[in-house]
Amino acid sequence: MHLRLWAAERLAELSGATDLSGAWLVRYARALGAKIGDEVDLHTLPPVTGWLRLGKGCAVEAEVDLAGWWLDGDVLHLGPVRVGAGATVGTRSILFPGARVGKRAEIVAGSAVTGQVPTGQRWAGAPAAKTGKANHNWPKQRPPRSTRWAVMYGAAGLGLTLLPLAAAAAGVAVLAALWPASPWPGMLLAVPMATLAGALAYALLILVAVRLLGRGLRTGHHALHSRTAWQAWTVIQLMDLARSSLFPLYASSLTPVWLRALGMRVGRGVEASTVLALPTMTTVGDGAFLADDTLIAPYQLGGGWLRIAAAEIGERAFLGNSGMTAPGRSVPDRGLVGVLSATPKKAKKGSSYLGMPPMKLPRRADSADQGLTYAPPPGCAGSAAWSSPCGWCR
Repeated sequence: MHLRLWAAERLAELSGATDLSGAWLVRYARALGAKIGDEVDLHTLPPVTGWLRLGKGCAVEAEVDLAGWWLDGDVLHLGPVRVGAGATVGTRSILFPGARVGKRAEIVAGSAVTGQVPTGQRWAGAPAAKTGKANHNWPKQRPPRSTRWAVMYGAAGLGLTLLPLAAAAAGVAVLAALWPASPWPGMLLAVPMATLAGALAYALLILVAVRLLGRGLRTGHHALHSRTAWQAWTVIQLMDLARSSLFPLYASSLTPVWLRALGMRVGRGVEASTVLALPTMTTVGDGAFLADDTLIAPYQLGGGWLRIAAAEIGERAFLGNSGMTAPGRSVPDRGLVGVLSATPKKAKKGSSYLGMPPMKLPRRADSADQGLTYAPPPGCAGSAAWSSPCGWCR
C-alpha cells in the first residue's frame, strides 16, 4: 500500500498535476474520485487516493494538507478526510486520516485536526481543540457564481504555468543573437548571458503582473467570483511562484528592495526571507525581521466570499519561521511571534507569543550592543551584501 501511494504521488508530480490551481483543482479532485459538492471553494491539492468528501458550499484555503496519510516509523496511517457543508478550513492546516469537520464548523489557520469536529464549532491549535462557536463573519447571503470568472480563474492558472516559457523566450532570443559562428569558446559568453536574460525577464514579468493586479485591492469581503477577489488570488499565486523561481532575490540584502518594488511598504533596516504576502496590503516597520516562509495578510475564504485586509509588522518586530499574521492583525513594535505561531488579535508593544492559538510568553527587557543587532558596522553590512549574489550560484 505504501509503495502504491508513493508511486501515485510521484506520478502526480511528474505529470504537473501538483502545479494546478484555481478552477482546475476541483476538476482534478473529481477526476481522482473525490466527492465534491456544489459551490465548493477548493484552493489546495486533493489527495491522490480520492478519499476526500467536501460538502456543499464549504471552503478549503491554500496550503491545507488533505493527503490523508502519515508515517509513524514504518507504519502507514491512511484514511478518508471529510469536510461538511458550509465549513471552512484555514490556510496551512492539516486534516489527519479519518478527520471529519462538521457542517458550518471553522478550523482556524495552522490547526491540526485528528478526529471529529462537531457541527458549528470553532477549533484551533495543534492538536486542534474547541475554542468556541464558529465565527462566520462574512455576509449572510451567498454571492452568485459566474461562468465568466470560473474561466478567468482557470485561464490565470494556465497563464501561471506558461509564465516560465514566456521568460525563456527572452533567453532564447539572446542566445540566438550571441551564438557565435564557431560555438567554442564563444558559447561560454552566450549561454550565461541568455540565462541571465531569462531570469531577468521572469522577474520583470512577475513584477509588472503583481503591480498591475495589486491596484484597486481594498479591505473587505469580496465575492469570490469578482474582479477584486480574482486579483488578490492571482497576486498570491505570483508571489508564491517568485519565492521558488527567483530564490536569489529572497533571504538576502536584495529582498527588501524586491518587496518594495512589488508594492510593499518596507522600512529601513528590514531583514526578510521567503515571505509570502499581498504586497499592497502589507506594511513592515523599520528594523523588523521576517524569517523563512512567513505568511502575511493572506486572503480568507467562506460562504462564497474572499476577505482581504491590511496587516502590519511593527518596528523591530520579529515574525518567526512559518509564522502567520492574518488579515487585519499586527505584530506590535518590538513584538515577537515565534516559529510556527500566529499573531494574536491584540498585542502590546514588546510582548512575545508562541503557538497556535498564540500564548503570551513572559519576557524581560534585555540590553544589547546595537552593533551586534540593529546597527551593524559597515564591514558586517558589506559582507552580507557581498554574500547575497552567491545565491545565484546555488
